[in-house]
This record gives sequence, C-alpha cells and structure tokens, in this order.
Amino acid sequence: MSLIDTKDNPVPDGGVSGFLETKDRIKLRYAHWPALGAPHRGTVTLLQGRAEFIEKYFEVVSDLRARGFAVVAFDWRGQGGSDRLTRSPFRGHVSSFKKYQIDLLTILKEISLATYPGPHFALAHSTGGLILLTGSHRLRTMLDRAVITAPLLGLAAEDWGGDFLPLGRKALRILTLGFLGKHPLKAARSATTSITETIGFPIARICSWLLLGRLYVPGGNNKVTVPFDTNRQTSDRQRFRRFSKVLEDHPELGIGSATMGWLNAARAAMMSLRKRRAGPEIKLPCVILAAGRDRIVSTPAIEEFVSRTKTAAYIEIPGAEHELLMEADAYRDQVWAAFDAFIPGYEADLELKKTGAN
Repeated sequence: MSLIDTKDNPVPDGGVSGFLETKDRIKLRYAHWPALGAPHRGTVTLLQGRAEFIEKYFEVVSDLRARGFAVVAFDWRGQGGSDRLTRSPFRGHVSSFKKYQIDLLTILKEISLATYPGPHFALAHSTGGLILLTGSHRLRTMLDRAVITAPLLGLAAEDWGGDFLPLGRKALRILTLGFLGKHPLKAARSATTSITETIGFPIARICSWLLLGRLYVPGGNNKVTVPFDTNRQTSDRQRFRRFSKVLEDHPELGIGSATMGWLNAARAAMMSLRKRRAGPEIKLPCVILAAGRDRIVSTPAIEEFVSRTKTAAYIEIPGAEHELLMEADAYRDQVWAAFDAFIPGYEADLELKKTGAN
C-alpha cells in the first residue's frame, strides 16, 4: 500500500515510502522525507499511537521538515498499512509489546540511522511513548533525545467507554465461575490507578491465560471512526474531520477496539514502568507532555512517573485533549514551543546535568 493522498490531506512532497520486513517476518509500512532548507538540524522518527497511521501525521511531518528535520514515519504491526495480526483486520491486537520493540529497532537501524545523519530524535505519542520508554535502555545509543506526548502509562477512569465497568464485572464473574465480579471492587488503589485498570487488567490476564486474547475488550467493536461529538481525541473539529475522512475513504488503514490480548500486553508494559527502579533506569533525555483534559490515558500516572525520572521533564497543557499534536492551535503551539526548546538545545542539557542526570 502506497501513501494515501487526498485533497484535504496531501502527501508531503519529496518523500519515499515502502515496506520493510522484521526478523519475525512482519511487513512494516514506512515513509521518510528529507529536511527542507538549511541548516539540517537532525532526524526525527515518529512513533504513532494505537490505531493510528502515517497519513494522520502529514501535518506534523510538514511542521518538522520546515524546522530543518528529516522525518521518518511508520505504522506499527497490526495497524495502518503494516501487516495485520488477526483474521479480522480491524482487531487491535498484539500479544506482547516486545513485538513493537522489534518494529522500532528495525526502523531505526534500517531506515532512520541508515538514511539520514544525526543527531537522531524521537517524537512519540501515547502507545508510542510507552514503547519508547520500555525500550529506552536499548535506544540510548541510537537516539539523542525524545519528546513524548500523552504516553500510555495508565488508563484514564473514562477509558474503554462507559459500558466497560458493568460489562467488565459481568465478564470477570463468568471467567472466574462466579468467585469475582459480583460486587463493585473495593480493593485499595493508588491515586494513579483507575477503576478501569482495577477491573480490566485482571480480565485481560485471565483471557490471555485462557487463549481468549483475541476477543475485544468489553464493549469493543470493529468501528474505525467515531462522531466528533463523542470523540476523546481532540477538540479541533477541522483536524478531526481531516483524519476521519481518510478513514472513511480508506477504512483499511484503521482498526477498531483493542483486544484483551493487547490490553494484557499494555498492562505488562505499564507495570514494568511502575517499579521504583524504572524511573532511574531511563537514560534517554526526554520531555514528557501531558494533556490536562485527557480522557484516554492517566495524567496523574504520567506525572508520578516523571517524578521518579531524572532525565525527564514534565509539562502539562491545561484543557487539552489526548492527541496534543492533533489539537487546536492554542494547545498545539505549546507542544511545538516545548519541542523547539528541547530538540536540539543545550540549555536543557545543562539543566539535566544540574539535577544529576547522566
């Protein structure tokens, strides 16, 4: 599949696209563009979120190129134009986030580092941020810095839809032969743990153990678009309409809800970063931005993680929805201001050294 060009979302000029096979024989769709003008400031590899696709980031690609960066973009396995992992192409499934690490290392080694000069940076969103952080110990020699928007470090209380809690309790009751799920769970939770996690994570683990990981999460479906009025991604109607129109015309780029296997894989990745030693182990300098009105991932979980991570700085953008790079200009401009100050930038290096970062 080549890149999809539309009137409202044209393919940026000068790019190259193709497919690359991973060591486990998954074909990944990629695209890359050289920087515009001089001086060349480096190369940015985009790490998209769950259910996203290269075409959604055309505006971001143009913004980065105008800043003097070459840009590399790709679709994670199971979404966009990359190989799907289930018979139903609209199920958002993966068995382990370690599979995504294979995708990232493949793209960095064979496209980003092989095609463009450094310094090399990452711009990651949501699920892409979780993948980047869990693999950062292997990426420090490949990437110089990263900016991460709304990383998936915890689920917001409203995530997975309003029907999740009653359906989740019913599913838990069935899967445990009635031992659990009869009453609302009262187990103590930390301030950064949502009730959605308290119910959803055990169900996801049980489903995976029972080889039912390809089932949708409770309330899930194969729809690739949602109405603007019920979306939790962005408050910007024009940008929402632009990427929704791409999916309406080319639904093969989209995926529906996540599977229980995907949720269990995400749970394992998130839990690995909640260990006390996880923060100090992050050596990749990064700025992490959170959306003040995020209803998909947990902003408190992001802030708590950054508080344990000496190489990370935290910025919260009040009022913004989850997809900061697809938000209204009033919010989006703040993201680019943070990006411009940090990538590349020497002041941030000095600040990190003052805090004792390596």
